[in-house]
Amino acid sequence: MKRVPVQIQLFMILFLVLVLPMSIITYYSSTSIMRYSEEEIADSAMKKLDSNSELIELALQNVILDVLQMVKENKFNSMKNITSYDLLNSKYDTINNALTILNGMKEMQSNDKIVYSIFFYLDNADYVFSTNKGLVRLENFEDMGWLNDALEKITGAGGVWYPRILNKATVTEIERETNYSESIHVISYVYRLNRLTTSTKGTIVVNVKESEVYNFLNSNKYAQDTNSFLMDTNGTIISHEDKSLILNNLNDNTFIHNILSSDLDSGYEFMELFGQRTLYTYFKTNSNWIYVTTYSMDTLLQKSNKVRANYMFLTIIIIAIGTVVTVFISTSFSKPMKLLVQNMKKQQGIEVKGRQNELSFLTTAFEKIKEQEEGLHKLLKDREEETRYLAFHKLLTGEVTNDAENTEIAKAFPYNHYIIGLVTVDNMKSYLKEVNAEVRSYQRYLLFDKFEQAFPKEYHVSCSRYETGTIAIIINIENYDQGHVNRTLNRTFIEVMKIAKEVRGYTVTIGVSGVHTGFDGVKECIYEASEAVKQRLLSGRNSLNFWNASVNEGKQFHYCYNSEKKILNFLNTGDFDSIKKEIEDIIKQIKETEDISYDNILLIFNQLVGATIKYLVEHNINTSKVFRSNINIYSVIDSLDTIEEIGTYLTDVFKSILEYTCPDNTKNETKYYEQVMQYIKEHYNGEMIFEDIAKKLGISYSYLRKLVKEESGKSLMDNVNILRIEEVKRLLLHSNLNITQIAKEVGYQNVQSVNRFFKKYEGITPSEFKNLRQQNL
Repeated sequence: MKRVPVQIQLFMILFLVLVLPMSIITYYSSTSIMRYSEEEIADSAMKKLDSNSELIELALQNVILDVLQMVKENKFNSMKNITSYDLLNSKYDTINNALTILNGMKEMQSNDKIVYSIFFYLDNADYVFSTNKGLVRLENFEDMGWLNDALEKITGAGGVWYPRILNKATVTEIERETNYSESIHVISYVYRLNRLTTSTKGTIVVNVKESEVYNFLNSNKYAQDTNSFLMDTNGTIISHEDKSLILNNLNDNTFIHNILSSDLDSGYEFMELFGQRTLYTYFKTNSNWIYVTTYSMDTLLQKSNKVRANYMFLTIIIIAIGTVVTVFISTSFSKPMKLLVQNMKKQQGIEVKGRQNELSFLTTAFEKIKEQEEGLHKLLKDREEETRYLAFHKLLTGEVTNDAENTEIAKAFPYNHYIIGLVTVDNMKSYLKEVNAEVRSYQRYLLFDKFEQAFPKEYHVSCSRYETGTIAIIINIENYDQGHVNRTLNRTFIEVMKIAKEVRGYTVTIGVSGVHTGFDGVKECIYEASEAVKQRLLSGRNSLNFWNASVNEGKQFHYCYNSEKKILNFLNTGDFDSIKKEIEDIIKQIKETEDISYDNILLIFNQLVGATIKYLVEHNINTSKVFRSNINIYSVIDSLDTIEEIGTYLTDVFKSILEYTCPDNTKNETKYYEQVMQYIKEHYNGEMIFEDIAKKLGISYSYLRKLVKEESGKSLMDNVNILRIEEVKRLLLHSNLNITQIAKEVGYQNVQSVNRFFKKYEGITPSEFKNLRQQNL
């Protein structure tokens, strides 16, 4: 190349300089257009999915409110003792009451187009109120076997949404046992009447049309290739365009599996499906439903692809024009190039070894100049950022050492008086768990700006990240008037607390230092503000605490020796209530002690924990088995915000110890199990409330379930059902009761429950069992 004429080399260089950048720009721009288009489409799709899900949730919430309003009107109380269809039709008043209930249900259905039908089933009744079938006998109504499964999923006083297939057979078709295949997909809201709402025992079921839910979900599509569907947290489809997929589990689908295993509440992902690029978006709700929408990116990006093609065509034209220009430039500049090279050789710092022609020399020279400029620019930028970062960091730690740092700090803080406020998130553990690092960073920078604007203009204020979840507000003032400054700071920091709550969604506690002068005083400010934050232990969350020297200086440590001895004695005797009361007394003593310090409070509880662990060791009790984890109690106490939280935590610790040790041997695990099984044997044919059993035994419900599962290998409900089925078998063979009477006798609400559980545990139906036994006899 050194012998190639300069004009040709210049042409080649100019051509490459034009072509390569244009190619890179074209590629980058094209890729960016597609990427940004995809991201914008994904963001817009997420907003649409969120909007549609809110629409569906609102519609379903209206159904729930209508049900609660109906229950609130106490219309069902008039029918609570009418369990017979014949009895209901025997009196005018009962018929009138029944029509009132039915008309109320029909009015509710007519007010909400998404509702297909509503029915009410009174416990132990042989009839059903239905908006689409009227008042019918239970035997002429739809199969109610699904209802028991739905009822078992209800937790608390609310209802449950249960997707299913509803047979549209009429009463006449059911009576004639006609094979009727037409059905409809519905999402049934099952609400169990309870003692909190009415004295009547029964169940209200509102059947919402799945097609209406699907229409809501697909109310505003990007294109025909767009499809939205609804599923639960197990991957079972609740609503879908392809009705054959409803109630099927799609957990084996890669993306569905990714959604179910993800900890995120919403998101999107691009996947290749059957040769097409597909966008999946999802949104999880508190009702354990997941809204999903799929989009064909080939369809959505048609306009972007067209723009991309036009851009490529324009680039080719520019390159062609550039080639012509290159020829002209290379010809024009070849003559004066020698003069340029001669001048550059005279410049210092540009030394090119070896024999080169003019173009080669210029290329090497320009590269060296460029390297020198880039190195200098990077050095200056790094030096500037490093100086500023170190200056503020050293200001907070009181380690400012050189003039450059002093100059940088002096620009931000021209006055001599410093006050520092530390803004710390309450319930830090929950905040760090629920808010990811990216969101926390965004919130922090947003709060920096809002905090600084909240202070009066005569104050020089800057914010800095101090620790995780904590922002340091550095306040620099010219003159310190204690009364005026304290009033201003109190008012301003209250506003800061409100701002932090709005941005972060969590309350904050603020510790404010006293005033100190000079850079050396900033370190004292940090210490005092940190100590003031610790006052949250007594003042509680969402509090503003100013540094109080009297709390930390010249105070004698206080300790509750008598309470420690009492607690160990109560631990030895297994008296949990007295332990709980003694912990409450310790908290009361701490609050009544004037100006007690944070360290003193931790010392009281840490010594109590230490004495307890010593007690366990002396009594040869394995602490790892007691607590069933490797939790460091001291660390947990140190991480809690308030003294009440510490008291609650220690109460649970002592409860765990007592549940494990049981000193008097009257409440050990074997005894618990025997008492539970005896209770089940005596009450299996009635209403079983296991929480009440646990309460009577003095243990938690979760511990009761775990105990029975470990001892018997079966769940609590399995033990109850097995006893009931054994009694069903006995009554089938040795009584004249029909299956309906037997169901009521053993504690089931209807025949469908008997049939379902009998087949589950015996493998056959009750009638098949009875026939086999009679044949063997």
